[in-house]
Amino acid sequence: MRELKNLLITFLLFILLTQTSAYITFKNIDYKTQYLEPSKTYDLYVTFQTDEEINNTVVYIKPYNQMSEKYIQIIKGKQWIGHLFPSEIGVAHFIIKIKDNAPNYDYKMVVYCNYTKNGEQYSENRIFTLPVRGKANIIIKPNSNILKVGTNKVLILLTNKGTGTAENIKITFQNSNNLLILGDNTFTITSLSPKITTCIPLTIFAKKEGVYSINYKISYENPYDLLELTQKSETINGDSKTETLTYQNKNIVENIGILTFNVFPNKLISININNPIITVGKINNLTISIKNNYKDSLFIVQINKYFIGNNQKTVFIKKGETKNITFQIKVDKEGITSIPVVIYFDNNQIEKNLTIDVIGKADLVLSGINIESSFNEVKITGDIDNIGTGKAKSVLISIVRTKNIIPKKPYENYFVGTLNPDDYGSFELHCVINGNVSEIPIKITYRDENNNLITINKTIKINKEVISLKNKNSEEINYLVIGIGIIFVIGVVYLIYRGFKKGKND
Repeated sequence: MRELKNLLITFLLFILLTQTSAYITFKNIDYKTQYLEPSKTYDLYVTFQTDEEINNTVVYIKPYNQMSEKYIQIIKGKQWIGHLFPSEIGVAHFIIKIKDNAPNYDYKMVVYCNYTKNGEQYSENRIFTLPVRGKANIIIKPNSNILKVGTNKVLILLTNKGTGTAENIKITFQNSNNLLILGDNTFTITSLSPKITTCIPLTIFAKKEGVYSINYKISYENPYDLLELTQKSETINGDSKTETLTYQNKNIVENIGILTFNVFPNKLISININNPIITVGKINNLTISIKNNYKDSLFIVQINKYFIGNNQKTVFIKKGETKNITFQIKVDKEGITSIPVVIYFDNNQIEKNLTIDVIGKADLVLSGINIESSFNEVKITGDIDNIGTGKAKSVLISIVRTKNIIPKKPYENYFVGTLNPDDYGSFELHCVINGNVSEIPIKITYRDENNNLITINKTIKINKEVISLKNKNSEEINYLVIGIGIIFVIGVVYLIYRGFKKGKND
């Protein structure tokens, strides 16, 4: 055990002597900046000078501890130098990257210089510090640059796109000729971490349409010294020279900027239904009218109730134009109801409930039809019933004139009048028929509760035998009368003949 201990001490002394037998001097480690920032890549330059002639010189770097290993990425960590003469300066170039999530910290790196001298191998090293400090960078923009004439509630988004925390943030907004800040125009925020967005509410009154801007001023602090060289001087005293550098701490950042808004009329679009009164059932032409007061845009119109088939239509509307969009709907219940409509255009969304008045729908049918005929004249009587849910006004039922059907006055038309739901009216129609006819066309007209003129075409089938039978019976009667007359004449002649013959015989 003692021998092992002595051997370990000897080995450590050998390492110590090797390290203290230095033939090179590390002169500078330069990364061309005061602080390194997360997510950025840097060039490192290590300069050193040899006191003796050395060979096979290799310089490389490594993270010194676990913290450095976790957040420092070595992209190029080795440089071959080769042969150096006494007093010659060598330069090794390395590339590293500070990882995105690296916290503020003084990271440690170690640089090694391996070389040979007189056939013996040597290694020298030096530990140096990489001060990583994130730098805040606050970007300001509104959640929307669209304003309407009048009062607008706007959210101003503040995003720290930098790598360091911004502290003691102060923002001041200024009025312009056409945009006025209502209420507070100065806001303060304690801190804002990297990659975080916050928002502040701003109330802006826009006087008129157009493109206008407001100015802002923002100031915040970076939580570390940010030195800026402000003065450099040299003093020469004999063979010596003294250089004096003066820095100013610029950790307070101040920026000014402009927020631009496009002001449109208070009502971007006008929406209404052209036919707000509809009847129960299927409607093929529910028409939504849109007037565009905004700007040339593509509009997507969507209805979310009562629709049949496609409930979404797309139309391009220029500013100042009005266009109609037609949908198919079906409503089974009467009364005042609403149709929810959503309109999308240019990142805007407008939701509105459009009101419609659903009224009853008349449904007229014929019943109790009776047909009478005399020779070629036909008389039709019956009832017309309203079995629907709406009122039928000015009901008129008529026979349609054709080649073989001629309406006969005064009953070519029959005015029934108004039929309420579950109501009926009687009618009588006359016409003259020429030729073979199997049905008689009937036309019914009325006005619905929207005062629209409605036409219904129906047919009344007739039995040919009804008409032909009565004609046939009349002909048979005529033939019977003629036959009886002939027989009567023959009988009379016969009786006269017998009387004449009897008298002759007497």
